[in-house]
Amino acid sequence: MTREIHFCRECGTSYGVELHHIIFRSEVKALEHCKLNHTYLCGKDHRGTNGPHGSKGATANRKLKLEFQNKLEMLFDKAYLTKEEINEVLQISDKALDRLLKTLSLQKDRYVREEVIRQCMGGRLIVEEGKE
Repeated sequence: MTREIHFCRECGTSYGVELHHIIFRSEVKALEHCKLNHTYLCGKDHRGTNGPHGSKGATANRKLKLEFQNKLEMLFDKAYLTKEEINEVLQISDKALDRLLKTLSLQKDRYVREEVIRQCMGGRLIVEEGKE
């Protein structure tokens, strides 16, 4: 069995690398196993002072979440999406997908792109600074 080697996205080390959920499991449990929602960080960059789980991690969290949101905006390239199109991007279980989409309303058997992205972001879209 081959073991995958991951590298810290911040410093590049492969030592002590941990999986980080960009959108925390407590924010959107349905994305727990979504590979788009994963990044890898070494212990220092994950839990250190300036890391997402550190005491001054707000900046790091915002940066990672904005990158994730931008990726979703690029991958969800239509105004209205079917459940299948959403799952092509997220690649999560049917149960997790149902949980994610549960509160969204359908419009002509499709979901509104912005609502899907907002749901994936835990209910909040991030606005880039300098943009209104």
